[in-house]
Amino acid sequence: MLSCNLSAELDQNPSSTLIKNVGALILLSLAFIIGAPGNILVMWCIYKKLKNISVTVLLIGNLALADFLILLSLPIWIYTFAVNKWIFGLVFCKILAYVIYSNLYVSVFLITLLSIERFLAVFRPFHLQRWTRRRVFQKITIFIWITAALLGIHSIPFYNPNQSKQPFQCILHEYNSDTQKLIFLVLESCVGFLIPFCIIIICYAYLWRKLREMNLANRRKSDKIIIIVVGTYVMCWIPYHIFTIVDIISVFLGTCSLAGIVDTGGNISGALVFINSCLNPICYFYYAFRMKSPSKIIRLNMVFEKIGGTDTEQKASENTENTTDRTHIDNIAIVALNV
Repeated sequence: MLSCNLSAELDQNPSSTLIKNVGALILLSLAFIIGAPGNILVMWCIYKKLKNISVTVLLIGNLALADFLILLSLPIWIYTFAVNKWIFGLVFCKILAYVIYSNLYVSVFLITLLSIERFLAVFRPFHLQRWTRRRVFQKITIFIWITAALLGIHSIPFYNPNQSKQPFQCILHEYNSDTQKLIFLVLESCVGFLIPFCIIIICYAYLWRKLREMNLANRRKSDKIIIIVVGTYVMCWIPYHIFTIVDIISVFLGTCSLAGIVDTGGNISGALVFINSCLNPICYFYYAFRMKSPSKIIRLNMVFEKIGGTDTEQKASENTENTTDRTHIDNIAIVALNV
């Protein structure tokens, strides 16, 4: 299989390589131009303009940071595709691969945690309030960044491209054996997709049924924004992991017939992964432009306030306090009557 992969690379003609490079240049350039400033604006609105940051908005802010760090590497890849060679050395190739993989793990874990938080907000609101007061989600978010940083290390040993080959390329995966390749692909598919995907599907299967029963229009709209963000992420990642599974099957079967499919499909699906990092701000801006406000920044702030349910949470806490006060007064009255 390893010789099969090498032969697949050698059989590529210059015209097909040029087409792939031009396609990658266009897609990655659009992703960077739209996504980088978009995610910066999202983080600025959340951390500078919002007075109260809910758990949902906190996760969205961290997701924007992870997406921005991924997009930050795009100018280097764009230049590499333009000149058709890697000029930054092997060490920087490994560092860049580590940064990308770490932040991709952060993204999928945050999306999964966001799905769990939405599930708790509907089905276990009192548990969510208790955990929010104890800052449980803030601690989990820190744990996610640390875990992703550790998981990203496993990609470094596989970035050993042949530097004597000209033009030298920062090849993302180069394995010493089929066993090593299987371990990497299975770990990436299970931890980075299958387990989180199952959790997301379970959460939103229950949420979708509940949302159909709710009459609160504003709440349904804010939950729909989160569903679109999660759904976009899943749709952009499914093709990549489908080709990963095809690659795993080809290794098990020991056949080279699927190598061309995996090579072509991997390039297209890999571009979708980067494009996903610029789609979330587009979703927020779309809902912001539909709101009535003279300032676009105020509109965007209103989107995050509705997503976070700041007004709803404040009313709920006020109702809880009023109920507690009334109960306390009633108890005093009962004691007085008994006396």
